[in-house]
Amino acid sequence: MVGFLLIVAWVAARLHHPGHSWGDDFALYLRQAKSLVDGNVGQVIADNHFNLTVSGPPGFSPLVYPWGFPMLLAPFYRAFGMDYLKLKMAMVFIYMMYLWFFHRLLRRRMQEWLAFATVAVMGTSLVYLRHTDFLLSELPYMFTSVVALWWLDRCRRHGRIHDATRNELVVLGILAMMVFNTRREGLAIVPAIAAVQLLDLRGTWRTVNWWRVATPISSFFISVVLLQFMLPSSLVPDYNNSGIGNTWSKLTGPWRRDFASEVGINHLAGVWLLLVFLVVVAGLVYRLITHLRDDLAIAVFALGSMTIVGMINVSSNRYLMSITPFAIYFGAQALAAIPLPRKLGPWFAVGMMTLLVFHHATQLPLAITATDQTNASVATADGPESDYVQPAWSAVRKYTHVNDIVAFWRVRALTLYTDRRGVQTSNLDVVVQQADYFLMRKDSNFFQPNVSATEAATLGWKNVWEDTKWVLWQVRQPRN
Repeated sequence: MVGFLLIVAWVAARLHHPGHSWGDDFALYLRQAKSLVDGNVGQVIADNHFNLTVSGPPGFSPLVYPWGFPMLLAPFYRAFGMDYLKLKMAMVFIYMMYLWFFHRLLRRRMQEWLAFATVAVMGTSLVYLRHTDFLLSELPYMFTSVVALWWLDRCRRHGRIHDATRNELVVLGILAMMVFNTRREGLAIVPAIAAVQLLDLRGTWRTVNWWRVATPISSFFISVVLLQFMLPSSLVPDYNNSGIGNTWSKLTGPWRRDFASEVGINHLAGVWLLLVFLVVVAGLVYRLITHLRDDLAIAVFALGSMTIVGMINVSSNRYLMSITPFAIYFGAQALAAIPLPRKLGPWFAVGMMTLLVFHHATQLPLAITATDQTNASVATADGPESDYVQPAWSAVRKYTHVNDIVAFWRVRALTLYTDRRGVQTSNLDVVVQQADYFLMRKDSNFFQPNVSATEAATLGWKNVWEDTKWVLWQVRQPRN
């Protein structure tokens, strides 16, 4: 297993690009991690709150992300600073640890070779390997959730969950808190633990130690409250038009394509992809009928997490990444349960998983070659570290005061690189009303108004700096 993980790390690193792409979720995660090192947590929260308030609806960011991922990232930032290639190795390490604990979770539920083959499907998936190139919370969420489920197994090693020691149950609650504080759909870990407790309580209602039964959930809520006092964040994010109907729409639409992509079977569609889904569902039903005690927590967590994240009125292939591994597991269990002669069902499942791994392996050399070619021709990924962006950051720092408000199409990246608060909007009126300066990408209206020189003159704006890519407009006279 260790040798396989080292291969995964090498392949993942070969798929990395210098710098970071646009899409500034990473910027807020990085600012939060940086604040844990620098000790200015309150300033980061206040800055992002301001950016959201002046930008107006609809919101493009929570006030602050859960602190689980920033806490994992902070030691790496302390060691490497803003070196993205080194910070991305933190994501590789987190993914390696996820695969390690996922294997430990599976090997007590299936034959050793089948457990390894199932994990190998995940370790060779191009979607997951490429995702280590981004400082985002999906892989940390997968890691924390599988550690919590593994520890739940450990608490039940003597039979029932309430037979574990009090300290073990307290740790279980703290691990559940970390799942919830990495991504909010991690709240599904609570009903997963509760479902196992209800199952284990059968026949012992009158004799059980109820204080011990209450320990994991109590530990969860107490640790959530304590962390909230130290590092506040939105416990219940508010999204427009959210609801259970969105989950169903995604299941019958974009998530089918996302699942196929993550498993590496993009070429399947229609009846063949439906057949794969039926195998997964068959495996889930079979395991809940025959091995309810082993797989109840996994099923409740996977279905609960998928339901919660699906309710958001935003579609992204990232949101399914934590669920797909469990789907592969149940699919493998369905194949292993096929009543073949001489009990060859598990080996048939190993063969099918191995074929999928080989299919993944054929894609990796081409992906590595493409990455090498891109890195040879482009200094950094197209994003805030790109060469063409550096003069714009320098201009903002030179021509604006630290208290000025700067309109920009990726305001969280602006704040990370310039320490300026800002406005992110496509509404020209909001720019006029709220901003002191406007850093505008030329010939683009993507998340920004595009203003010509004639329009700027009509508005009374002043061109304080420009190059071939950018122009920095002074929207109003300096306040200082």
